[in-house]
Amino acid sequence: MLLIALASLLLVAYFFFPFLDGIILGTVFAYVGRPIRDHFHRKRRMGVLIAVLCIVIPIFLVLGLGMVEIANQIIIMARNQEAIRAALAAFTDQASRDLAPWIMDLLARGLENAAGILGPVAASIPVFHMGRVASLAIINFIISIPVCYFMLLEGEGLVKSMISMLSEEDQQVCWRYIRRIDFILSGIFIGTIYTSILGSIISLAVFYAFDMPRPFALASIVFVAGMVPFFTSWVVIIPLSLYRYLSAGAEGAVLFFIVSSALIYLPSELLIRPYLVASRSSLHPLLVMLSFLGGALVAGIGGFFLAPAIMGTIVGIYQVRRDEMTLAEA
Repeated sequence: MLLIALASLLLVAYFFFPFLDGIILGTVFAYVGRPIRDHFHRKRRMGVLIAVLCIVIPIFLVLGLGMVEIANQIIIMARNQEAIRAALAAFTDQASRDLAPWIMDLLARGLENAAGILGPVAASIPVFHMGRVASLAIINFIISIPVCYFMLLEGEGLVKSMISMLSEEDQQVCWRYIRRIDFILSGIFIGTIYTSILGSIISLAVFYAFDMPRPFALASIVFVAGMVPFFTSWVVIIPLSLYRYLSAGAEGAVLFFIVSSALIYLPSELLIRPYLVASRSSLHPLLVMLSFLGGALVAGIGGFFLAPAIMGTIVGIYQVRRDEMTLAEA
């Protein structure tokens, strides 16, 4: 019977594997939406629905529209390589009046090389493969919504039903580990997602105010970069400040840098992330960064969130075990 149960579990996991990203993403959304749900004590179903909408809608608007803009830009690059090279050459000629000759020469060669590399790469991407990947990503995002809803509604009950098969003593031990792991994971995901959502929404307004090209694509990059410590929004602010310098001069670049740093970087990175991630997760920022990046490189979207969860689980088990050994020695 045990072999039959294990074989059945493996078969179910095999069938669910294409939707693993959606299941993981829905579970992360459930962690993020749990504080919103907890405000509705008497009307639990309404609180779950409001929590799902508050999390899914901003992420869908920023990432969804941003991915559309990025996909359109890739298609444009693939179809108009020569026009892009000519536009870059004209742009560098116009900007040569503001920069030193050696800087302009270095910038021109770098842009020319980038266009020569990215253009053929974009043209060589199979359209069918892109369509399949995009379709699967959309399906997984749709699946994450009901997963988030039912995890918020019945997640605690599911954990209790699984623990109930153990003895009373084992249940108490399991609950100690579960509470510590849950505390760490909630700190990682709540702080990370809230930071990214806040930064991307504010950045979208800032990019529109300064008339930046492709604001949704840039805001989606801010959202993704905001999930990884040390990257944050600087990976977008600094290049855009340089672009602003070339297009609007030094005063425009300084104004954009100050406004974007004050509105995008400071609230999310100096207030939300240190309070939620560092104080609650008990994880070093380097471990969080390596977990996010390594998980994304190995397993895509699902690995991006699964690797920090595994790291948080390991740290939680270590902390509980350390506390038990300390109490035993005392």
